[in-house]
Amino acid sequence: MNEPQRQQPPDESPPPGMPEPARALPKAPRPMKVSAFVTLLVAVFGVVLPAFTLGFELTLRWCTSELFDPVPTVVHMLLVAGVPAANLLALVATSKRTPRLLRNTVIINGMALGVSLVYALLFLPFTPVALIGVLFLGAGLMPLSPLLSFCLALVMRSRLKRVLPSGAPMAASWIGMGVALMAFLIVEAPVSGTRMALHVAVNGSPESQRTALQWLRRLGSEETLLTACYFAPRRATLVDFLLSWDDSVSVEEARTVYYRVTGKTFNSVPKPERVHLEGGFRSNDDDQGGREVGGRVPGLSLASSELKGSVDGDAALAYLEWTMSFETTAEGQSEARTELILPPGAVVSRVTLYIDGQEREAAFASTAKAREAYEAVVRTRRDPLLVTYKGKDRVQVQCFPVVKGPPMKIKLGITAPLLPKDDGRNATLLLPSLAERNFHIADDFRHAVRVESLRRLSTQAGGSVEQRKDGVSEWLGALGDEALHPPQAMLTVQRKGAPDTAWTEDLLEPTGYVVRQRLLRTRVEMPERVILVLDGSVGMKDALPEIASALGSFPQETELAVLASLDGVEELLPPGKVDAAVLQSLAERVRELPTAGGQDANAVLARAWSMVAPQGRTAVVWIHGPHPMSLELEPRSTPGDEGTSVWWRAPPLPAVLLDVMVGRGPNQMAVGLADRTPLQAVPRTAPLEQDLKTLFTRWGSEAPEFYRERLPLAELKLPPEGWKTSSHLARLWAAGEIARLAESEQEPTRARALELATHHQLVSAVSGAVVLERQSQYDAAGLKPVDPGSVPSVPEPETWMLLGVACLLLIAFRLRRAA
Repeated sequence: MNEPQRQQPPDESPPPGMPEPARALPKAPRPMKVSAFVTLLVAVFGVVLPAFTLGFELTLRWCTSELFDPVPTVVHMLLVAGVPAANLLALVATSKRTPRLLRNTVIINGMALGVSLVYALLFLPFTPVALIGVLFLGAGLMPLSPLLSFCLALVMRSRLKRVLPSGAPMAASWIGMGVALMAFLIVEAPVSGTRMALHVAVNGSPESQRTALQWLRRLGSEETLLTACYFAPRRATLVDFLLSWDDSVSVEEARTVYYRVTGKTFNSVPKPERVHLEGGFRSNDDDQGGREVGGRVPGLSLASSELKGSVDGDAALAYLEWTMSFETTAEGQSEARTELILPPGAVVSRVTLYIDGQEREAAFASTAKAREAYEAVVRTRRDPLLVTYKGKDRVQVQCFPVVKGPPMKIKLGITAPLLPKDDGRNATLLLPSLAERNFHIADDFRHAVRVESLRRLSTQAGGSVEQRKDGVSEWLGALGDEALHPPQAMLTVQRKGAPDTAWTEDLLEPTGYVVRQRLLRTRVEMPERVILVLDGSVGMKDALPEIASALGSFPQETELAVLASLDGVEELLPPGKVDAAVLQSLAERVRELPTAGGQDANAVLARAWSMVAPQGRTAVVWIHGPHPMSLELEPRSTPGDEGTSVWWRAPPLPAVLLDVMVGRGPNQMAVGLADRTPLQAVPRTAPLEQDLKTLFTRWGSEAPEFYRERLPLAELKLPPEGWKTSSHLARLWAAGEIARLAESEQEPTRARALELATHHQLVSAVSGAVVLERQSQYDAAGLKPVDPGSVPSVPEPETWMLLGVACLLLIAFRLRRAA
């Protein structure tokens, strides 16, 4: 029996040449409740939770302050934000089922898989703790957000696969994942590579350290290094996670590496904006109340600066008062800190803080006692000012609190000797300047300068020098911060009559003693051997041609050796006598000397000290830029370097270390060496080439120098031409005597130095100055502020006329006695 034929559906294909009409995609049958539940899971844990987690972190920075920064760049933020956006797009696409939208969504879903996988791995160590928190405490979902997002992105990939048209490729999702991972690699390579190299530069072997420094100089991220100078680096990338270090890098170590890489001190540039604070921002100032200048404080700046002074050319001394005020635009309280470079041989003799517009004078005490009082008041958020010794001709100033509103104002008095010039017929005054600071100075900021003298002044620093009707020579200027640094800011004063002797009453026993200053011409010893040590830091590049030119003035037939610091020690010239041909060849080598980053002087100075001549006097001339690295106090343990850090403990033979600094900044090596070696700073009064030529030609010739001594009045016969000057001469004598006594390790001798410092009201190697807000705070610290009537001051312009009249009367009186 024949079966009935089944009817075929009519052929609905279009005629040839006609486009095929769009067909609805078949819907896969599934239970409605399961589909709705999955959609709800994706919406809550794949869209809302990751979006909320990102917003929470960007607002409060909880993970940044406690663990690591998960979104260190804008690219990271966009990639993370793309995860909830991709999951939301997948929900929409699987609902509408438009073919083109589905194909694009597959690629974006792959990118979400890649991003969430990276962050799931990053948070993997914290996942067990988060699970316990969810199960037992009902909290901890945010650390699980990356893992949940990854799982739900996989769910959406499965759903996309089911609803895609038959034969549509799913490999596009892997393309999206590859794009995401490539984006991570591109944005993180400089950061991760810099952090890896930073770790090796601190914890690796000597050879590995040198290789890491070279890599950082070529390819490293300066911003990453600078950020590490403010807080210890924390894991923020997948590479960091996979290569978690057992040895961390401290802030101090990162600051050293930053200098070695860039040749700059970390606080010479603004604080990076990426440095976050606690609870959304890290502490504005982790160095507050400390012994170092530390990093820049956002919002803190120098509001005004006025430097005024009077110069006594005949006594070859000057008194300057530097008034500065600080302001901040940030909330809270900030501490202003700076290191000052004083004129050669100068000393701080007055410290004043303005409280409610009134001047409050400091108490002078031992450095430890003054600092203890300052730190105690800082903890209670009061108004203190502290000035302490930071090495020869350097002091550190710190004041607190600087808040929004009226600026905080301070005043420092500086007693400074002048340097003889032209066989003593003229004298030179170098102005103080800022070596380091934690506050901002605007590019157009100017220091107001006014210096007066009864003798004629001259300067090339700018401004105007006028001769007033009262006979006073006055210099008025407005100097930028760079121009304030010597040798740019320098005054020359005539010494009319050029008296060889000046004197004043002693401040300890004014009726029984006087302090006398004499101008003597002494012969400068010619060294048997000179060891020239050159800094190979990048900041010395422009100085090398000047050094090469100055070598033409080096005394021939004198033994010379030349060393350079270039990630080690390079010998440019072995010890031996030199002639014109040798000096010319050496000059060419110096001109072509490469420079790189910032160099550590410990090894090269150790080598120089080991080359001191067996007989005669050796002069080690160290020419260098700013050097923030300290003297190594412990021997190195690396092979071949044993003993290089203890070279200064026992000077082998008569030798002197001459410190020639180029530019401005910290000089921590000199601070460490000052009490351990015969260190002498070479004053910078001219371009480097000229200063070096002067140094070389002074050897073996006579040079004028001022010598001060305290003598009993009964045994002293002052010459008629002797010049009676101010009590600043007694302060300069005391400063020199304190420096001599402070070198002793015997407690009675150092106690005598402290007694001299407190009586003369000086900041020295054994004493500091602190200003407190209330008398009760002085009493609690066992301190007594100085009598306001005993502090020095700069005469106002109208006072000079009275002084001029007094001088004329004194001259007339002496002429009458002589007649």
